[in-house]
Amino acid sequence: MKRMLFAAALLLAQALLPSQAQTPTPTQGPSKYMRLATLEWPPYTGLLLPQDGLSTRVTSVLAKAAGYRLLSATFPWSETVEKGEKDPSYDGYFPVYYSSQREKNCHLSQPIGSSFLGLATLKSAPINWTQLSELTAYRLGVVEGYANGAEFDAAVKDKSQPVEAVASDALNLRKLLDGKVRGIVIDRNVLAYTLMRMGGAPQVQISARPIGLLPLHVCFKRNPAALAMRDAFDLALKSNDPVALETEYFQIFAGAARKP
Repeated sequence: MKRMLFAAALLLAQALLPSQAQTPTPTQGPSKYMRLATLEWPPYTGLLLPQDGLSTRVTSVLAKAAGYRLLSATFPWSETVEKGEKDPSYDGYFPVYYSSQREKNCHLSQPIGSSFLGLATLKSAPINWTQLSELTAYRLGVVEGYANGAEFDAAVKDKSQPVEAVASDALNLRKLLDGKVRGIVIDRNVLAYTLMRMGGAPQVQISARPIGLLPLHVCFKRNPAALAMRDAFDLALKSNDPVALETEYFQIFAGAARKP
């Protein structure tokens, strides 16, 4: 039942998006592999999700259109970054937010989706804010290694924004529910999914104002072969709408949730 409610909520959130997705059908099947590291980040990526998650589905479809077959492997985030940028067995990693440092380390694809990053708080202890600078009065939970938008990250770097870093969104949410932090920075869809799995949804709210509206990318390794792969991937993006693919995925998700 919880999966059905979550799927219905996601479909409702997507109601204003196009209802049809054009799945590419190349004249020749993929003959090359696109080897990417990823993480458990439901509903964007996850081994227990239909087709391994939204971002995996989109990346797989676009890789196929570019003439590749996606092969992905799941690791903790820090290991995902390490393997995607340095391990010769991988061509890159996904999904990633933009940051100036990541642009130096990666050949970033064009966006494959977007993420609404908000401030989640307990309804019993809300934080009212209109500017990010007002959040410096609070120590906020973040995930170690995640980019959270240029303005917020700059405040963390210059130590004007106090934060407590943990290894995952689930740990962050548990700290919030236990009252150990006043607020956490989290993607809206990730929050909905994690609350569905952990419980506690009636206690938590997320800000209508975003901390960041961040596009999601594939990070391809900084070498000529991965650059050529990135260029082919971006070319496939020109004839395939990630928003339409996203709508299609949530329809698949809802169908899977309705199965006994």
